Amino acid sequence: MTKGLTDRQNQVLQFIQEFQAERGYAPTVREVAARFGFRSPRAAHDHMKALQKKGFLSSVPGLPRTLAVLGSRRNIPILGRIAAGAPILAVEEADEFLDLEPSFFGSGRFFALKVNGDSMVGDHIQEGDLVILKAQEQARAGEVVAVLLEDEVTLKHFHPTSQGVELRASNPKIRTILVRPGEELRILGVMSGLVRKV
Repeated sequence: MTKGLTDRQNQVLQFIQEFQAERGYAPTVREVAARFGFRSPRAAHDHMKALQKKGFLSSVPGLPRTLAVLGSRRNIPILGRIAAGAPILAVEEADEFLDLEPSFFGSGRFFALKVNGDSMVGDHIQEGDLVILKAQEQARAGEVVAVLLEDEVTLKHFHPTSQGVELRASNPKIRTILVRPGEELRILGVMSGLVRKV
């Protein structure tokens, strides 16, 4: 029994931990609702939100299967691929987790994406690298961000201008993407680190 939680919240937290340990990824709201026989996913969502508010869970807004149980070392989900080149369709479900302590990268919620392409080689970001991103929807000029453009995600330098937002590569061969005012652009996270398998 974890202090500060209701009986049901303890049960939901334990289910999420066991589900993640067994399958390597977090359950969806519907899977939690089905496990406890809730009539509506809303009840499961409310319990999960309460666990986040109390500091037992974290998630990346807008992306499924990114729940992480805090206090576990395996709580940086690898969500799929990110294009360092032309945008590619985002693979959003976490199928593995980085065995790194998130606090190493600072405070906040973190996720990782695998790099595909060579548009960020000027920043020593290569194909196959894992980029660690802090989940947030704002960025400062010049920061490297993961940006959702319609259904695609790309990794670029963020530069607001009077014409809109320029998403700049660090490879001179790759064209800048201009997102004009009124066009949809959503920042998913700001780069906090890089992991490279050697």
